[in-house]
Amino acid sequence: MRPMRYRLWAAILLWATGLYAQPAETYVLGDRGTSSWQAGGDGGKPEIVLNSTLGQVELTNTPGVTIDFAGRPGWIGPLRFDEGENIAARVLDFGSIKAPNAGRGHELQLEGTVNGDHEVAFERKPTVFEPRVATRGIWVILDFMVPVGVQRVLFYPRNTVVEMPSTPFHNDFLRGYELWLNEFASGQPDVLIQRNVQNEEPVVDVEVPVQYARFVKIKSLADVPFEIDEIEVYGTGFLQESLYLSNTIDLGDRATIGFVDWVEDLVGHPDFSQLEVRVRTGSDPTPLVYLEKISLGEGLFEIVEVSRERYTDALLPGERGGVRDDTIYWSPWFVVHSDELVRAPTPRRYIQFRFEFEGGLFEARQVDELRFDYLQPPIADSLRAEVFPRLAKAEDAATFRYAVRLRSEGEIRGFDRLEIDTNVPISAVREVVLDAEPIDFSVDFIHDDGFGISFPLVRHDEAVLELTFDLPIFRFGTTFSGRAYHSGSGAVPQRLEPGEATDFGPGDFAELSNLSVAIPKPQIGKLVGEIVVKSSVFTPNGDGVNDAFDLFFNVLQLTRSAPVRLELFDLAGRLVHVVLAEERGIGPVEVLWNGRLEGGEMVLPGSYFWVLRVQANAFEEVHTGTVAVAY
Repeated sequence: MRPMRYRLWAAILLWATGLYAQPAETYVLGDRGTSSWQAGGDGGKPEIVLNSTLGQVELTNTPGVTIDFAGRPGWIGPLRFDEGENIAARVLDFGSIKAPNAGRGHELQLEGTVNGDHEVAFERKPTVFEPRVATRGIWVILDFMVPVGVQRVLFYPRNTVVEMPSTPFHNDFLRGYELWLNEFASGQPDVLIQRNVQNEEPVVDVEVPVQYARFVKIKSLADVPFEIDEIEVYGTGFLQESLYLSNTIDLGDRATIGFVDWVEDLVGHPDFSQLEVRVRTGSDPTPLVYLEKISLGEGLFEIVEVSRERYTDALLPGERGGVRDDTIYWSPWFVVHSDELVRAPTPRRYIQFRFEFEGGLFEARQVDELRFDYLQPPIADSLRAEVFPRLAKAEDAATFRYAVRLRSEGEIRGFDRLEIDTNVPISAVREVVLDAEPIDFSVDFIHDDGFGISFPLVRHDEAVLELTFDLPIFRFGTTFSGRAYHSGSGAVPQRLEPGEATDFGPGDFAELSNLSVAIPKPQIGKLVGEIVVKSSVFTPNGDGVNDAFDLFFNVLQLTRSAPVRLELFDLAGRLVHVVLAEERGIGPVEVLWNGRLEGGEMVLPGSYFWVLRVQANAFEEVHTGTVAVAY
């Protein structure tokens, strides 16, 4: 009979094996997913600080109500207005209405001009208390806070559009006016839509050329008393800018968060709209810190952190010390693209997404659902990585050492695969060591932009995995970013964080530890490395000896493909032939030309100039040389 201790350890091993082999879980934000768009996801609602001094904090997924949930069921996108919809009342909740040169005390009257109350009007009429009232030059300004599509504006006195016998002021309409619009917050002039100095219509109804406007402004040009019962602004099209914030989604425990993707659709021309998605991760439920200012006397204060409830409900304005982002337990926002691994740090328990829509009146982006996979327990609590050396001459073959340090603060899965990004194919992986001891490994793939290796599972705290590989470095600031996988958990990697992982010995300074390799200063800025011409004379006669013009060079430092052109000119400067005209990325280029021109005929014997051009965004680099053709 086996000892009890053996059976206990066997049970624990079987349990742990099952735990670490658990597949990834999937979270779907959207109406057919884990949580609907309107619910915002599991976890707390976003906290939008309206006024920190007054303690005004709104809990909402759609600040300013700029997102449309109903227009296309199951999707979110910018709010769109129907042409028959009066949107003037939006200024009460998300903007303002003011008469800046009419004096004080008109707030309720101005509110009455946009809230549908036909008993209240903005009045510029003499009273017992104010027998002389200014009427000419009075402004009424509606500020929607964001540009809205406008196609019609109406304004009128009481007892006109709606019969109100108790307020028979239908003749107190504006006898002269100007209507102005402005799309911008400041710095741009208003646009005059209509001017009428002899108005005889109680109901002013102005058809507006469809356009965006943040401000709608009415100016009185009359010397006679007037009132405005209602101002109606009829919208159209999509909001120019819209924002959706998910809840601080609670995954229940720390998790490795994998690739994020979403379903996106276009309305109108794609050049006139865009969607930017951002993500941040955290270790506690709220990304904000609320501060209380406690007086210590003699002008001294102590600042302490308090709950949102205490900040908004219990503190006086003078006791509120402000609200700031939590930079300790929450990451900053990171841009993320669909089908991309998040750059926000993981593992974390909480995650939040931010959708920023921009577009035109009739152009927009819409999103059906967002999803991501995650692992619990995570692959590791920290995977710190660095490369050495961090300076290498461009074009020369170099050997690099790459180290990854694992840290754990609880149950983890560990990792048994690495993928490392490069800008050219590596030539070899020399060895892999774990805690300074060689281990078996296999190379999974070698591609133009990276390689992958597999090895026995690494799972203990403070484990250091180190590998050595060879390749040439072609670009300043080459970064060997990487990802770790647990092969039993599917395609959910954990990003490697740059930082100190080990001590590589002399020349390795901890404060410089990262995943980037630079090139010497004299090579910075060069687009073309060494150019090699096999022979300055070639003989394209078909005898198999020196039949082609053979030119080799390296393209350096480009971040994306760029035009590369090799041209042949005669001694008079006339273009004879374009030998190469292609988009090329960094790496080696070899050009072989058999001497045939575009029409198929052979180039004439003689001497020629060749010109090599590489076009970057900001400049063009040009190299020249000579070649002779002989038969």
